[in-house]
Amino acid sequence: MVLQYVFFLTIFSCAAVAYGFDVKGLQPLQPNGVFSTFSTSTNQAGVFSTQFELEQSVDPTFYQINSSLSFAATDEIEASATIPYHLKTGESGFEDAAIGIKYRFIEEGQYSPSVAALLAGALPTGRDVVGTNGSIGGGLIASKKIGPFKTHANALVYHPFKHDLGTEVDLMLGAELQAANNLSVLTEVQTKKSDDVNRFDYWDWKIGYRFRPLDFLYTTLSAGYGFKTRSPDLHIFLSFTIIYPPAGKILKYIYEEEKE
Repeated sequence: MVLQYVFFLTIFSCAAVAYGFDVKGLQPLQPNGVFSTFSTSTNQAGVFSTQFELEQSVDPTFYQINSSLSFAATDEIEASATIPYHLKTGESGFEDAAIGIKYRFIEEGQYSPSVAALLAGALPTGRDVVGTNGSIGGGLIASKKIGPFKTHANALVYHPFKHDLGTEVDLMLGAELQAANNLSVLTEVQTKKSDDVNRFDYWDWKIGYRFRPLDFLYTTLSAGYGFKTRSPDLHIFLSFTIIYPPAGKILKYIYEEEKE
């Protein structure tokens, strides 16, 4: 645990000029994603997850606080929601609350990836300066294990309800490498066509790690560096994810039933 906070402070001390945040939207919960990139993985049926994430950029200072939760209805279907809070002088407030359903309809084969569909939308709950009056969208998610890496690709499209905004397109590629039994190294590349332009104007790269100190807890720490209309944006992320019931309890319960 000490190493992750040393890493956090190192990144913080090196942070340079940063600018604002885009609308956050629906976010994956660990370990079923890489930062903003969804994986096709879902928790076991009946499992709840809740996640709290803090994103920060420096000089001037912006904060993004994201609260998320999910519930696995079956082993292939998972519903989730994200409530982002944007914190900046003159622009603070809740963004639109996002909800979504992920359905994995193709399992991974020897040479083929697993594939899932994501149906997502946002409710018009945010302030005008940080909201889009709601939205509707979704897309496809593909995951494949390649050597020691688990890779994930997303192609997502969202149409905001605010009349003066256009369609947003998100393309993401994430990878994770299990470095130890409870530690994974994560990286992600993202490009986005924002809802106020007609070109891909945002590019972002993140790197970090996910640590599992307890059966029910994941801690993720990362740093990201992005460009939007030639403005650099260096930001850091820290998140905590709690899963209930823990995987250990589920496995123990199954074992006891079989033993009987």
